This record gives sequence, C-alpha cells and structure tokens, in this order.
Amino acid sequence: MSADSSVTLRYGRAVDISAAADIADRRFAAAREEYGIPAIAYGLVLGGVLVHAGGVSPQTPFRIASMTKSFTASTVMILRDRGDLTLDDPLSRWLPWASSIGLPSGAPPLTIRHLLTMTAGFPTDDPWGDRQESLPLEDFDRLVAGGLSFCRPPGIDFEYSNLGYALLGRVISQVTGADYREVVRSLVLDPLGMTSSTFDVATAVGHAVGYRVVESGLVEQPETTSGAFSPMGGLWSTVDDLARWIAFHEAAWADDPEAGPLTRWSRREMQRPHVLAQVDGDKGAAAHSYGFGLYVTDDVQLGRFVHHSGGYPGFGSHMRWHTDSRWGIVALANRTYANMRQVCADTLAEIIREDAVQARRSRSTDALWPSTERAIRIAEDLLETWDDAAVDEFGAMNLDLDQPRAERRRHWERLTQERGSFTTQPDTLTSRSPAHARWRMRGERGDVWLEVLMTPEREPRIQTLAAMPINEQGAT
Repeated sequence: MSADSSVTLRYGRAVDISAAADIADRRFAAAREEYGIPAIAYGLVLGGVLVHAGGVSPQTPFRIASMTKSFTASTVMILRDRGDLTLDDPLSRWLPWASSIGLPSGAPPLTIRHLLTMTAGFPTDDPWGDRQESLPLEDFDRLVAGGLSFCRPPGIDFEYSNLGYALLGRVISQVTGADYREVVRSLVLDPLGMTSSTFDVATAVGHAVGYRVVESGLVEQPETTSGAFSPMGGLWSTVDDLARWIAFHEAAWADDPEAGPLTRWSRREMQRPHVLAQVDGDKGAAAHSYGFGLYVTDDVQLGRFVHHSGGYPGFGSHMRWHTDSRWGIVALANRTYANMRQVCADTLAEIIREDAVQARRSRSTDALWPSTERAIRIAEDLLETWDDAAVDEFGAMNLDLDQPRAERRRHWERLTQERGSFTTQPDTLTSRSPAHARWRMRGERGDVWLEVLMTPEREPRIQTLAAMPINEQGAT
C-alpha cells in the first residue's frame, strides 16, 4: 500500500514517497531473508499519515513487547496532568507494601520519575522480565513486599528495567482504582482510535504467531496471558494502529492543532532526554538517552530520533520517528528478538539523510517569535543604514552597556563600507530557540554573519545584536 508518489510538507519540501517506499521494501526484504523471519509488517509515516505499508497486512496484530512502555508512560502523564499524581511521588505512597522494597542505605525515596526514566537502580532484567508477563498481581505484590535487589540508589544512572514499568502499572491501578489494561484503553487507545490494539491475545483477531529458532528450525512459541508485567510489554498492535501512535507523538513537534489525550508539551516532555544511556561514534557521533518510555537519539549529522524497540519470545519490533523531517517508521516481526531496530534505523536514515539539515533548519526557524523575525529585519536594515532610533526602540538596556553605541555603530558602518551592498541568504538561517537567529548576508566584497537574541521580557527586546565579518575560509 502506498499513498501518492510525492507530497509537499508545510516547510515547502517536496518529498518523494515512492523513492522512500522503494528503500523500505528493499531493506525489509533483505532483513527477512537474512534473519529467516516468517512474517514482517512495516510502514512509513510522514506528517502524521501512513504513506506506505509492506509485508503482511498492516491490520495484522503482533505482540509489540517493550514498545508497550510508551503507552504506560503516556498513561502516567495523563494522570499527572489531571492532578491525580505527581512524578515525584514516592512509590510507597501508592504501593504501601513497597515500603519494604529494600532500598540501599541512605538512598532517597524511589519515585515515579525514577521508574519512568529507568533510574530506579534495579539491575537490567532482560530476559527474565520477558518471562514474567503472566505473573498474578498478588504474587507480584508479595515479590515487591519481600524486597528487591538494587545496583545503586535511585536517581544515579540509567539501567534498563522491565520491573520498573511493571511497578508503574500497579501505580496506575492504585491511583485510578481500576485495572491497568482498562485504564490504558479508556485514556489512550480509544481516544486515538487504536481499536485493533489489545492486551488480550484472544481478541487480537488474526494475530501473527510467534516463533523462535532452535537447532531443528523454527518452533512456535506459546501464547501468554496478561498479568503483572503486561505494562512493560504485553500489548498487541498493528502497523495501522502504531502509525496513529507515531503520528500522535510526532505531532508534538509540529504546529498541528492540539488533539488526543495528552498535551503537546507533555508529549515533548516524554520525548526529551532525561538521562544519558550511551554515547557512540562507530557510525557517526550520537548520544542515546531515555525519556519517559521512549529513547531519544541525538545524531550529530542527522538530528533527533525518538524510538523504542520491543523484544519478546516469538517477536521483535521497533518504531522510530525523526522530529525534524516528520518521517516515521514501524516494523513488526514474528521471530524472537528479531532485530527490527537496526533495519528501521538504517531505512529511516537513508530516507532522511539528504533532507536532514534543511529540515532541522526549517523547523527551528519556522518557530521563531514574531519579535525575533522583526529583529532580523531590523538588523538587516541597520547593516544597510544605521539607525539609532531603531536601536533605542527595540534594543535592550544591556546593548550600550556591553558595547558603547558609537563603537557598535562604527563597526557596522565599516562593514558596509568595506564589503558593499548586502543581500540576505535565507537558506543559512539557523536558530537554537524561538528567541534566537543567526544568518549570513552576502556582500559584494565579502560576507557577514548577523545574529540576534531576544530578552525574556513580556515584550522581548534585542539583547544580542552582532555582525561578524567572514573571511575567505568562512571563519569569523
């Protein structure tokens, strides 16, 4: 299934969907053959729309395993926004039996925030946690009350924990007085129209069968029932439904109207780095962090990706989106721990590589304050003809204290005298926040960088007003 062959996003970028679809089809066909995967379903999302799907039907349910954590985290955030809990609540406020959990001596209280960010101090529990999904709630509560093992006090370092998200599921139930699964359905799945997503395998109509590899070949994996560890990995879903999920979270970075069960700012809060998980440089420098139920990768060349994988006996999955270009990808496979992360990462990187820098620039500059856009025009006018009245009206009080007005004026006028008339180079405009802009002016005899930064006042004024000559090598 594919949408139209091309689309133009709001940044004015024409995107070739057919070329992206070809990339995905080629890479997933190769992955299926290489890893011996019985079935894969995958999809590409652009600007909130599923524009291409391949493999088996996008309506086929697969177990998505740890991708479930983003649903658990979103539910916690909805309860936080309603005022039902705070992220800094001690776990023992909602699970009194957790008061005997066995924290290291002198450790601070274990909080909901620690569980969300994988900084509780628990040891990594793959693959043990994958075999605990059906654990009855009563047995889980006794396990917690009897004490757990910690590698370190809470809040120190990241260490991946399925147990932590099982505890969040219990918090959700205690706060609401309802079954975790029903809370997620009523607060998240139903409002987003994710009607094919379920925690009950019996209602996952036409679902994929999971397999693992043994010496004799592929062996079907038994289906497990929902239990205490479902909040960390128990959801079944489809490419169609997960395209909605990606679109919902990706839209937090766009100017789309507010819609859905969680505000744009809370979704952004989930998708920002809360704790550093890993730094690597084998294929290009990147920092990998954890947010709330989602990983955040900041790639020096390609920008920011938000993502999560799922691995479970019989299944492997991954979802990922690029916040600047609005591209997303999801893949579901029915073989134990199938490495969908790598094929999704490679596919999306190939799709967005040529567009990544311009997409990042477009998104950042599209969000400039009106006062910043006005400051850009003022700076360009000052470079042509200095105007003290404009500086008086729009400049902040620090400008003349930082550099005497007469000195600043002489510097700007000298640039014009030495380098001639200037024209704006709009493709060079960059911004690190809505209050900031830096761009290049092309001069007849040499170029100049201009930069403005606005104050945090109710009516922002210009606190940085800089003009920097560029030499032949591009340095200032």
